[in-house]
Amino acid sequence: MSEQKLEIFNVLNFLDNGYELEDILNEGNFGTFSSAEECIDYLVKEGYLEGDVQVSANVEITAEYISKKYIVSELKDILRENGLKVSGKKHELVERVLPVLKEAHDARNLNVAVDNEKTFDNLELTDKAHEFLEENAWMDLYMFALIQFSFEDYETYVAGSSADMIQTGLNFCDEIISRALMGNQFLVFRLALSAKAHVYAYDGDYESFLDYDLQHFILGLNPIMLEAKDYANFEIINEANIINLRNVIEKLELGSLKKRFDKIWVKSHIKNVTVPKKTSFKILKRAIDGADIEELNFELREKYFNKKFGF
Repeated sequence: MSEQKLEIFNVLNFLDNGYELEDILNEGNFGTFSSAEECIDYLVKEGYLEGDVQVSANVEITAEYISKKYIVSELKDILRENGLKVSGKKHELVERVLPVLKEAHDARNLNVAVDNEKTFDNLELTDKAHEFLEENAWMDLYMFALIQFSFEDYETYVAGSSADMIQTGLNFCDEIISRALMGNQFLVFRLALSAKAHVYAYDGDYESFLDYDLQHFILGLNPIMLEAKDYANFEIINEANIINLRNVIEKLELGSLKKRFDKIWVKSHIKNVTVPKKTSFKILKRAIDGADIEELNFELREKYFNKKFGF
């Protein structure tokens, strides 16, 4: 139910922020709902949306329509109910189902699940929807900054917090950082640093965002600990991290980037240097100036990481 609650929030929140319903429906990923139409239908029935819902039986039953509308298990159910062979690849099942659904559509045979086409016009959020969005505003922060962590875990954490939305998000990140350090889980620790940076960005505090995202970068080049099993998939420089840093640096008049970098280097308490401080700053400048991140990562692995971590 938690996952569905988040899906409902996202659709309503997009509509409330001026997105067109057609654009939302075209996204095509609605998790616990089998289709966008089912999701909107649910929101109308449950009183979150109100407006015109029109049903048209003039749906052309084609192989393409069936392939998009039904998953394999549903096609097999229809075939089984009509005494037809259920083995084969999806396109074979579709061809086998096609005449059955065409006949059912033409005869309006309600025993076979031929969906009517629905159109939704002038749908608006109800008072119930606005109350739902207000009560669950924390979900917007979750989607923006904390999506890499369990929704159910964060939902439970929010329910037990007396702090405001931003402070709750920061406290949640701090707890993950603390547990990750105690458990020698460096990748989780670095992930939580990035999440904390994004909580600050959500609140418009780009100075703090920059500090934590710089720390994320520095610790990528100088991991506190890194187990062999994690090394193969370890991203020394994360491209999204560089894009974020570049955007914020362009947005802020922050003075000397070198001074800020030096401050965050000290704050990071690096005891076991992999990439020297001076070189790390040069790499940062190259990345921000548009150097190829994949090539930089290869260069760093070859020069500093492979030997140190036993590869």
